[in-house]
Amino acid sequence: ARASYPDALKWAGCENGSLCATLEFCGDDSNFGYRTIGDETACGSKPGPLIRMTPGNTYKLTLRNNILDSNVNTNIHTHGLHISGSGDADDATRSVSGGSCLNYTWNIPNDHPGGTYWYHPHYHTAANKQTGGGAFGMLIIDDNYDEVNYWAHTSNELLLQIFKSGSSLLANGNSNEKIEVAVNKWYRLRVSAVAPKAKPKTISFDGGSCTIYKIASDGVWNSANLTSYPGLSFELTGASRADFAIKCATVGNTSIKWGKITAATIETKNYTILGTGQSSTGNDVADLGEAPRRPNSLSWTESPCGEDCFYDVTLSKTQINGKPWDKDIPLKNIDYGKVYEWSISGSKKHPFHLHLYHMKIVTPGGCGAHKEGEFYDTISAPGDCEIQFKAIDIGQRMIMHCHVLSHEDMGAIHWINVTGTPNPNNINSPEYACCSSTTTITSLTTTLLAAKKFWTTGVNYYFYLFKNWPWYRHIINSFNLVL
Repeated sequence: ARASYPDALKWAGCENGSLCATLEFCGDDSNFGYRTIGDETACGSKPGPLIRMTPGNTYKLTLRNNILDSNVNTNIHTHGLHISGSGDADDATRSVSGGSCLNYTWNIPNDHPGGTYWYHPHYHTAANKQTGGGAFGMLIIDDNYDEVNYWAHTSNELLLQIFKSGSSLLANGNSNEKIEVAVNKWYRLRVSAVAPKAKPKTISFDGGSCTIYKIASDGVWNSANLTSYPGLSFELTGASRADFAIKCATVGNTSIKWGKITAATIETKNYTILGTGQSSTGNDVADLGEAPRRPNSLSWTESPCGEDCFYDVTLSKTQINGKPWDKDIPLKNIDYGKVYEWSISGSKKHPFHLHLYHMKIVTPGGCGAHKEGEFYDTISAPGDCEIQFKAIDIGQRMIMHCHVLSHEDMGAIHWINVTGTPNPNNINSPEYACCSSTTTITSLTTTLLAAKKFWTTGVNYYFYLFKNWPWYRHIINSFNLVL
């Protein structure tokens, strides 16, 4: 039983043990999206394919901008990942124009936190239009499943990406998505919220008899006991993710609401769990167990390094710390390997997102809905919020911005230069023509499908007429190989 999220992007083995795939960016004046090659679904009518990756692997993605207008630029940002912000990794200043391709290399560290993330365009001045037009998708880094109980494995996973743009509210591309679950069985519900305005909203679970615990925020498992954050309503920004442990005790329906609007309905049913022969009651995954171990990037013990490691960040509609965006001049430099403490001001109206590193809340009692001691990549809280992070593993360009995407496009974005990174990523490969032929893969696929239809319907008639002509038999055999 799972929500009907689009299929996963298929990775294939390529050079040096890497895994490769191609993702298409499509669009028109108002609708945009990510699709796999050959997918003819209306652009922007559903989220992009699920991107799933495993720690310790290197992934090479080709982003194909399928819009023919060369003036339409785009890119892709892996929101929340702990990977380099420079070179061909996750540098949001790189872009690809219409009709061209751009290569990305994502080195996922061996100890990268397993969790729920997402991806979207981050091209400055077009992020709001493209993301708001439907270009986004869910991204998952697999856990070390030896460290988590069975209920949190992929077989018990439910995916829900909620999209709010203007008056439209969709979940997995559907109006009032349906999710079927077995009665009295634990599931891991992964929720991604996508709203270009990004302002905090309440996600609530109304009706039914479900027990719910929030067990992870923004891709990071909670440090507290997994039953520490129970409830039926939780606050998320329009760029946040949350993982929930959920079990419904009786048959019935539970509405999942984003604000006051129903995004999805959980339909709890009494049936045998498919593939196990196990009754839907009394299963052995009721014990939630413990969260997996945290990596070094999230488990430092040292204090901020001194006066230079404290910094105030103030957000406005068009600037950060009174300065507009400049991709060539950083707001400041910081040193790799040190712990920093920042005070974030203005995030209630301007949700604050930091690339590269997750932020640990250190304000006593927490910041609004953000719990003290837990990690987030996007925060929105009244007053000043004190956070800490350690510049570890990666560095160079660290972008920070307001996640109200129209504000980001107007200049509420800047960057910090993390100096002294041991293994800098300086591979800045340019965009290139996707193929030497003027025929794109998409049009070639369409042509072959049409040819195959002709083959199955009409070609037998011509074969009957010319079956004894050697040249015709050669064409027939060659065409069979192509199809």
